[in-house]
Amino acid sequence: MTGKARVLVVDDEINLLKTLSDILNRNGYEVAVAKDGPSALGLIEKDGFDIALLDIRMPHMDGVELLGRIKARHPDVEVIIMTAYGTIETAIKSIKLGAYAYILKPLDIDDVLVNLKKITQMKTLAGEARFLQDQLLQEHSYEHIIGRSKQIRGVVETIKKVAPSDSTVLITGPSGAGKEMVADAVHYSSKRCSRPYLKINCAAFPETLLESELFGYEKGAFTGADKQKKGKFEVADGGTLFLDEIGDMPFPMQAKLLRVLEKGEFERLGGNDVIKVDVRFVAATNQNLTRMLQERRFRSDLFYRLNTVIINLPPLVERSEDIPLLVDHFLAKFSREMSRKQPDVSPEAVKLILSYPWPGNVRELANAIERAVIFCEKGVIKPHDLPPAIHHGPSSASGEPHEFLPEDLRLDAVESRHISEVLKLTGGNKNEAARRLGIHRETLYKKIKKFNLPDAGD
Repeated sequence: MTGKARVLVVDDEINLLKTLSDILNRNGYEVAVAKDGPSALGLIEKDGFDIALLDIRMPHMDGVELLGRIKARHPDVEVIIMTAYGTIETAIKSIKLGAYAYILKPLDIDDVLVNLKKITQMKTLAGEARFLQDQLLQEHSYEHIIGRSKQIRGVVETIKKVAPSDSTVLITGPSGAGKEMVADAVHYSSKRCSRPYLKINCAAFPETLLESELFGYEKGAFTGADKQKKGKFEVADGGTLFLDEIGDMPFPMQAKLLRVLEKGEFERLGGNDVIKVDVRFVAATNQNLTRMLQERRFRSDLFYRLNTVIINLPPLVERSEDIPLLVDHFLAKFSREMSRKQPDVSPEAVKLILSYPWPGNVRELANAIERAVIFCEKGVIKPHDLPPAIHHGPSSASGEPHEFLPEDLRLDAVESRHISEVLKLTGGNKNEAARRLGIHRETLYKKIKKFNLPDAGD
C-alpha cells in the first residue's frame, strides 16, 4: 500500500462521525464518512477504500449485512465492526463474514488506532509481497528465456505446455546450459507460482546430510539433533521442489525419493508419523542417466518416474545463433547492475565470441561478458577485455588452432580439458575453480575423479 490509508467510517451518529474523522485525519489517515449502508456502498464503488469502520445498528441496512456486501464485491477492504450492543452471536457472524476486528462502544480510541495501524502494516507487507512476486514472475517466466534457435523455441513450447500441470519434469543438458533457468520458468509459469519454491543440489551433500535436508528429523534422531527440523519435502508442500544434479543422488536415497514421488508421503528421520505432502518435482542432471541405468548407478523405477516430461538443453555451441542475443542481454544486465553506459563490442571481439566453443555454455558466456564490462575502456569491448581462453582462441591473428579445439570434440573431452585449464589458472584451488566454473565443490571433485584429472592440492 502506498500513500495514506483511505478509511470510510459508517455510523448514523453525526457526533461520532465528526469525532472519529478528526482524530483519524490527525493521525495521517484519509477519511470519508457515510450515515448508512447504501451511501457507504456508493462511496466504496466510486472512490475505493482500504479500511471501513461500520456501526452495527443503522437505518436501511445493518452493519453485518453491509459487511457481507462489502466483502462480496471488495474483498481487499478490511472491516472493523463497532457496536454498543455486542453479542457473541453477532461477533462470531461478523468474523465469519471476514471482519478484521469487533470493537465495543464507547470506543477506546487507542484500540481503534492500534487496529488501523496493524491493518495498514499488513496491507503494506502484502503489497510488497505482491510486488516481489510480480518481479519474480516477470524475471523467471518462459517469456524471458533468450534465444531464437529451433532448440530453444522447442524448450519454450514444452515449458508452456507442461507448466500448468503437476507433472514431474526432468531437465537434461551440460553444465552451465541453463537448466536452473528452465526449472524456474516451469515453477513461475505454473499455478503453484505463489507457493514455496525450494532448490537443493543433490551433489552438494553427503548421503546422510542429504537425507536430513530432504526429510527433516525429529529431536534426538542423532547426535546434535537438539530440536525438530522440517525437511525440504515438508517445507515445499503445495509448491515445487527442484532437485538439481539428480544423477549424483546416492543409490540408497533414490529408493526413498521414489516413495515420495509415488505416494507423496515420508517420515522424518527418527520419527514414525507419516507426513503427507503435495509437491511438484522438477529434476535436472548433466549426466547420461540412460548409461547410468545400464551401469546400475541409477534406479530404473526412479528414472521412469522422473521422465514424464524431458526437456533437453543443448550446449551453446550447438545453438550459436542464440549467442548474439545472449551477449546483448548480458551487456544490458551487467551495465545496469554496475550503473554504466552499455558498451559496444568491437568487430574483433565479436569474431572471437562467435568462434569460441563455449565449453562452459551460457554460464561461461555470462562470466565473460561481465568481465568485459568491468575491464573495457572508452565504452568499447576489445579482445583483450575478454578472458584469456577466449582472446587466444581460434580466430586469433596468429591463426593457430585453439588449445580447446583439438581433434577430439566430444563433450566429455571438451569438459575435461576446460576443467583442467581452470584448475591450472587457479593454481589447483578447488574452491576458486568451482566458483569460476559455476558448480559446487563436491561436483568438481566428482568430475576430477570421472575424468581422472591430476588432483592438485588446494
